[in-house]
Amino acid sequence: MHSYLRMLRYVRPYLAHLGASVLLMVVFSVLSSFSIWMISPFLATLFQPDRSVQAAGTVSQGVRPALNIPGLPAEAALAGAPSDSLSPHDLPGGTSDDVAGELRRRVSGLGGLRDRFKQRVDGFLLRGSRLASLWRIVVVFFFLWLVKNVAAYGQAVLMNYVGLRVVRDLRDELFEKFMNLPLAYFHRHRAGELISRASNDVQIANKCVNVSFTNLVRDPIFIVMYLGLAIVISWRLTLIALAVLPASVFVIVRIGHQLRKYSHRQQEKLANLTAILQETVSGVRVVKAFATDQLETARFREESRRLFRDMFKIARMQSLSSPLSEQLSVLVGLFILWYGGRQVLSGAHALPPDLFILFLVCVFSLVHPIKELSGVNNGVQEGMAAAERIFAVLDAPGETADETGAVDLSGVKGEVVFENVTFAYDDGEAVLRDVSLRVAPGEAVALVGASGAGKSTLVDLIPRFFDPIRGRVLIDGQDARRFTRRSLRRAMGIVTQEVILFNATVRANIAYGTDEATSALIEAAARAANAHEFILQMPQGYDTVIGDRGAKLSGGQRQRLSIARAILRDPRILILDEATSALDTESELLVQDAIERLVRNRTTFVIAHRLSTIQNADRICVLKEGRIVQTGTHTELLAEEGPYRVLHELQFRS
Repeated sequence: MHSYLRMLRYVRPYLAHLGASVLLMVVFSVLSSFSIWMISPFLATLFQPDRSVQAAGTVSQGVRPALNIPGLPAEAALAGAPSDSLSPHDLPGGTSDDVAGELRRRVSGLGGLRDRFKQRVDGFLLRGSRLASLWRIVVVFFFLWLVKNVAAYGQAVLMNYVGLRVVRDLRDELFEKFMNLPLAYFHRHRAGELISRASNDVQIANKCVNVSFTNLVRDPIFIVMYLGLAIVISWRLTLIALAVLPASVFVIVRIGHQLRKYSHRQQEKLANLTAILQETVSGVRVVKAFATDQLETARFREESRRLFRDMFKIARMQSLSSPLSEQLSVLVGLFILWYGGRQVLSGAHALPPDLFILFLVCVFSLVHPIKELSGVNNGVQEGMAAAERIFAVLDAPGETADETGAVDLSGVKGEVVFENVTFAYDDGEAVLRDVSLRVAPGEAVALVGASGAGKSTLVDLIPRFFDPIRGRVLIDGQDARRFTRRSLRRAMGIVTQEVILFNATVRANIAYGTDEATSALIEAAARAANAHEFILQMPQGYDTVIGDRGAKLSGGQRQRLSIARAILRDPRILILDEATSALDTESELLVQDAIERLVRNRTTFVIAHRLSTIQNADRICVLKEGRIVQTGTHTELLAEEGPYRVLHELQFRS
């Protein structure tokens, strides 16, 4: 219930649209009920012409028509007694005065209300000849249905507007949350799972607001209207009809509980399937290279079968709830048909045939909204299961907020200092242990060491992808936490081994993240990155779309576009994380040449396994098990006995 109420909070900005929709629902329901009442004068026109004409004449003269109650004297009938609840034998003594007094008391009750309303409607519709009455009924029917359908259209449009706006707002909020989550969250969750929550789960959660909310308002109104009409016609028969209510509610609640459990499992299976699909499509080159297409197909089919089983269970539950509720309602309706029909045939305490038929129509009209309510519960339970998964993401702790009074970083000189920094992921074993390092403005520092030594983690602390659990990182002598994350990161450039490009033009990818980048500046950055020549050879030059993740480019071309993007940004602090490790010799030379232009007069951190690429660094730091164990130039470190010399000998032992 908490998830459902939380979903409804997203409706608040659209309460005006929702209120108008509810008003149109009420109009639609009232006109639908009145359309049912029109059956009575229609039957009277066809089968009781004499009674209709008499009713019309007496009403026009201000006198109520006779109610044709068996066993009552004429003056009692003219008084308007409720025909399904009273006879002279029900009154002490059975005298005319007693009957008239009792009739006057009861005429203000439900029977009197029914008869007075019937007299007014009949008085308007059943005037003149039968053909005139029939024409009047047809015209009224037409306008009733016209207004009713206009109301239905307006209600549907408004509710769809509210539902789709809620979906949009929820999806926008979820995406914004993705952008605010720390990197560690994405390390723990697969990309396909998160994509599923932003697409599939949001769409299913819409059931809590759109279709389900519509029916939760509309169908109860229908039930109240039809039930009230039935009570006015005959409260005794209505009590019998209500016997189905407890059984129907039990069925709806029971099935809804099971649906919520199965729906939650279904969403998890769907997320797994989406994750497999995303992983396989993204890594299709590896799949084909290792000839594992059959293995991946089998894995996908197995997950698809699991999803099918859960979806079929849900479909089976949904298919059961509606006919079961309907069958219970029909069972009660058939009993009323038998019980009331027998009274009509016997003529004892019975409704007039036209009112009895009207009552049956009301009772059987209750079946549809009750049936729809069972479907509403199913939809709500499915939506709540999806909403819980969405709120699990929205409630996940995001990046720590900027400190109170944080300021924008400006006029960066480029000094970076690590003071006794210790860091661990999720309270696990420390990845960095008491690291201290000072990098002067414009200095190029290379970080080397075995995999898992903490090189990438150390540089991730500079743009505050993570914050140290002890110690601090200083930028130009100020704690990095004193600056807003946005301004801190905009002062930096990052080039990684895994180049991230977007399915957009070359121009858009180079200018990504840089405000007011002119064509001249973009071209200059591309020239500096040794990318201008190959860009001109592309079909549309700088306006060529490069495909998903730059699929139309080679590894070296992607890396040079990434360097051009960093050059255009003109950062004072630069991070190069394995920027050349995956390139062939020719591409490496071109990229290395571009990097040499990029690092000039910038504070640079270079992470590299190829020691040949860092020999010209101002300083080399060797990390081992989260600590800096050696520091010096390439020549100095080779002259020492230590890890750097071992690494160098392993790479150049030939």
